[in-house]
Amino acid sequence: MGGYHQGEKLHMCPQCNRPVTWLGVGNIIDPFWKRLPRFFLYPFTTRPLLLMVVLSVLAALLSGSGIFGLFTAVAVWGIAFKYAYAVLQSTASGNLTAPKLDGRTLYENFGPVIKQVGIYVAIFFLAGIVFAKLGMALGIGFIVLATIFLPAMIILLVTTESLIQAINPMMFVSLAVRIGWGYLLMYFFYSILGGAPALLGRHVIQYLPPAMHVFLFTFVKIYYTFIAYHLMGYVILQYHQDIGYQVDFEDFKDERAETDAASPALDDPDSLLLRRINQLIKEGDHEGAINVIESETGEESITDSLLSQRYFTLLAMTGAKDKLPTHGRRHLDLLVRDENKTEAVDVYLQCLAVDPNFSPSARALFKTGAWLDEAGKSKEAIGAFNKLTKKHPGDPLVPKSYFRAAQIFNERLTNPQRAKKILTGLLKKYPGHDIVPFAQRYLQQMG
Repeated sequence: MGGYHQGEKLHMCPQCNRPVTWLGVGNIIDPFWKRLPRFFLYPFTTRPLLLMVVLSVLAALLSGSGIFGLFTAVAVWGIAFKYAYAVLQSTASGNLTAPKLDGRTLYENFGPVIKQVGIYVAIFFLAGIVFAKLGMALGIGFIVLATIFLPAMIILLVTTESLIQAINPMMFVSLAVRIGWGYLLMYFFYSILGGAPALLGRHVIQYLPPAMHVFLFTFVKIYYTFIAYHLMGYVILQYHQDIGYQVDFEDFKDERAETDAASPALDDPDSLLLRRINQLIKEGDHEGAINVIESETGEESITDSLLSQRYFTLLAMTGAKDKLPTHGRRHLDLLVRDENKTEAVDVYLQCLAVDPNFSPSARALFKTGAWLDEAGKSKEAIGAFNKLTKKHPGDPLVPKSYFRAAQIFNERLTNPQRAKKILTGLLKKYPGHDIVPFAQRYLQQMG
């Protein structure tokens, strides 16, 4: 704090003590296409989940024909869109946590929601003119283009707070062009989210008890609405410099701040060590950070996942190929313990690239093999299961590894002959194992 103006924040380089310039949130966050699972989990955080349940219950209890039913529907969806717009604004400003459920968020200032309705009214009005004056073909073309550029209009409404600018073709076309191919990818996901409730209603909800239909359909529509608006907000955040939207470093807040794994206690030894490590990393002293970790922990006694991840990343950055596989085994055990699938797969493949003979514990190999298969890396999964059977021949997980390998050969790699050979060998070698009935049944299903 300091400067010529009261309350001004000065950002200084910790190494040379000179002023630094903020490069934008886009340089420190994952691109939206790498974050898709988190978008689907976002509505299940406490605040939006509570709102979805309450609104869905109200819709189920108070829905019906007549003016009262119409009033209920308008109230439910008015509040839902008000919160969705708050989600969009909050995300775009850099706050990846869900907005609070207070009067300001839910009831005050419906202007942005009304303006968004104005976008749909403008599109509907212009479409009527095009259909009437220019015919069916051009009318359909207009609807298609309007649908493609609808997210750009909503983004403009957030960034400019002007309905006129939001429906100005010069503005929304220019914005889509500045975002580039990322806009088309966003629209692809946006269109899928828009059609998901109808598909669920047709193929799932209609087969459930009729008394639950209104509740479930309302819940699903609100759920996908929140995802879509969070996605659009994140796109604004990612491309805020390209579209001219101001996001300050102080406003950025990751959603992990709301989880139980938020910042540890300040006097926690691992927390204190992490602060020392982070400072050395900021100063560019990666070797010094490695030396501090090794001297303070003895390296083998690292039990904190975050500290272990820091050490692994530092070893990879400095090209310490002799230490990377050794720590990789311990780090992979921690990732498996925490069920961190994505990072476990990345660490395993990274260590394997450095050392083809890389061999983690049997449990880590079994778990990682399954997660590799989930990620579509079938050949790598087979390699993990084969490594388990060769490096840990006496481990109880070996028969299960043979069975999983057989499944992958049959279902993923279209090699049923190899699968049958593995299963036949499994039945002969482990006749009394618990996996035998499953293997026999699987062989029968294969024919």
